[in-house]
Amino acid sequence: MPLSRRAFLRATGAAVAAAGLPALAACGAPAAPATSRLTVAFAGLGPLDVPDPHVVWRPVDRARAAAVADTLLVWDQEMRPGPHLAASVGPDRTGTRWRIRLREVIAHDGRPLTPADVLASFRRITDPATRGTAAALLSHVDLDASRAVSPTELEIVLGTPDFLFPLVLGAPGTGIVRGGRGDAPVGTGAFRVAGRDRAVLTRHDAHWLGPAHHRELEFLVDDDEENRYRALLDGHVAYAHDLFPHSVRRILGRTGTGVVSTPGSATRFLEVVGTRRRSGPLDDPRLREALRLGIDRDELVRTVLLDLGTPGDDLFGPGLAHHLAGVPPVVRDVGRARELVTAAGVRDTTVPLLLDPFDPLSRRAAEVLAEQLEEVGLRVEPREPAPPDAAPVPGIRFRRAPAQPIPLYLRAAAQGGDPDPTVDDAGSGRRVTARPDVAGLLATAAATPDERARDGALRRAQALLRDAATVWSDGAEHIGVTAGLSGVRPARPDTGTWARFHRVRLG
Repeated sequence: MPLSRRAFLRATGAAVAAAGLPALAACGAPAAPATSRLTVAFAGLGPLDVPDPHVVWRPVDRARAAAVADTLLVWDQEMRPGPHLAASVGPDRTGTRWRIRLREVIAHDGRPLTPADVLASFRRITDPATRGTAAALLSHVDLDASRAVSPTELEIVLGTPDFLFPLVLGAPGTGIVRGGRGDAPVGTGAFRVAGRDRAVLTRHDAHWLGPAHHRELEFLVDDDEENRYRALLDGHVAYAHDLFPHSVRRILGRTGTGVVSTPGSATRFLEVVGTRRRSGPLDDPRLREALRLGIDRDELVRTVLLDLGTPGDDLFGPGLAHHLAGVPPVVRDVGRARELVTAAGVRDTTVPLLLDPFDPLSRRAAEVLAEQLEEVGLRVEPREPAPPDAAPVPGIRFRRAPAQPIPLYLRAAAQGGDPDPTVDDAGSGRRVTARPDVAGLLATAAATPDERARDGALRRAQALLRDAATVWSDGAEHIGVTAGLSGVRPARPDTGTWARFHRVRLG
């Protein structure tokens, strides 16, 4: 169960008292310079267990995993891969053999990390019993043929050519740990697991980027955004993840707290989910076009995101590498949308409008959207989504996808899965139609060493998906920070500077 605000603040205050530290002053005033524990708040349900770097469906799981276990590569703000644990990564001419050279880094047990640890970590991720977040991304790795070449080098063998493979090595859920033991992780991260309180991590003084500024890092979780907002203002946490636009507007201009916002962090879609028979009105492409032309994206962004975002252009990931830029915006055409609704046979028909269980803002968006679609003759009824084990419900659904490398997004879409890496698709019923045309272009991109040809194939694949869904906004991720907390940079989710708490200093 989520903590009530009172219980949340009481638990936070108790944690501070137990550490023998003064509580943070009201309204986010900075703690004393001697503070040795940094407390951060994320959405989610507790209690938190040992962080498993291979099972990271929630943002709090990914942040904790990044704290204890480094990945081989990291993504930059355009979602391109760059060095991290691996000093270099390079393919042979076929794109099926990749040579990886590790940095000389010391793990939490005081011993160097080895190529054997990398291979063992990959084995655990791909073991079906693990239900690893990145299992599908590593499915084409031939672990029997892959091998250690030297104490600091290994060769990864792929079953098919893949010049996009470096993206996988920076993905959430690919943290490298001693012996592949994700359930008892001994990694190389800036913090380590120590003590009985699994919500508190301890500084790894031998971290290869230098020790963190704080001795301890404490994670608190609460699914109530108002609780996270109040805990920040009351000084019980120094960092509050995923604040909503109305909280951001309340903070802006306030003394003692601030907001770090990163545009282009989340793309919000509207998708038409048809029937299994694919012969009903919801399967009519004219309904999809009516939805595209009938909504007012500007009003949705203004009303739901409070202008903290931009209207969508029906493509995922503006500002990311390989994005198909220069696409003309869709202009609202109520008359044409009404004609299409009539032609599709759904005029004055009530259609379910399925909320996104992972995006609370979809509730407010549903209210606005219902009014807009009524203008074009389409009635929608907001509904809760179907249970995870139920079959998909025909209707229009909201979906939010965080920023991620476009090739990985296209791969999930081509396979008919949910392109959101925070969603565990197994048994969820959240499936869409596979796209062999997109899959073909992805195969072309992966098979070519020519970067320009690869980029062209990926952009063409994006264009093919433009008619599959309506993007109504490209929004920001908002982090609330207390006064005196420095080092928190604007960063898209899961990039090398996102939720990296060894970089920050309080006081």
